[in-house]
Amino acid sequence: MRKWLFDLDSPLIRGLSRIFDCMLLSILTILCSLPIVTVGAAVSACYDVMIRMALDRDNGIIKPYFKAFAKNFKKGTVIWLICMVGIIFIGANYYLLSFEFEGITEGVRSVIMVIVLLLTVLMGFVLIYVFPLQARYENKVGTTLKNALFISIVQFPRSIGLLVLNGVVVVLGAFAPAVIPLLLFVEFSAVTYFTATRMIKVFVALGDEDAKKKPADEDDFAEETEADDEEESSADIKESDDEEETVKKE
Repeated sequence: MRKWLFDLDSPLIRGLSRIFDCMLLSILTILCSLPIVTVGAAVSACYDVMIRMALDRDNGIIKPYFKAFAKNFKKGTVIWLICMVGIIFIGANYYLLSFEFEGITEGVRSVIMVIVLLLTVLMGFVLIYVFPLQARYENKVGTTLKNALFISIVQFPRSIGLLVLNGVVVVLGAFAPAVIPLLLFVEFSAVTYFTATRMIKVFVALGDEDAKKKPADEDDFAEETEADDEEESSADIKESDDEEETVKKE
């Protein structure tokens, strides 16, 4: 029992290692997001590593993160700036709706509020999908944004669930600003990892065969087959050498 607990391949040790990796990745993402303008690149890099982790294809955290950060810097930054414009526009509308304007009836105000709420949901959908898509695929910025909106609508039930999950973090931050650092830490670790696992299902549904996670037994079988091939190859080489030595003696 004790041996199983401290075995490096045991579920306990692997789970603790995964939690530590998520925490480290969260810290890196927060630090790289501090200039604000780099949020897009930082979050894209975070998803790049998180998706690899969820697929059990990760190879370290720090080096792959900064490699992904550099790769996504240009497009990730442009995407984030476009999203910031949308966020500011929606925020400005909420601010203006808090005032009473002469000539605007309650009916008109209600219609405007519904439109703004719809825009808020769509913006939330885009923000959830756009950075995983940017991390996963090479596309133009406009294509990535359009794909994020289209996929979020096609995957509507999953999109609503992810929106509610991320919305809870935002609402808690709005009502309790003192815990925002903790919420950011949770957002870029637990929430992002969970979102990455959902995104993998989306990628598979879209026909991305590479996003399919191989069962452990298939990996083991592949390793055993490779080892057998190497042994057979070594045996053939040895037999060939023996035959050459026999010929030389004759």
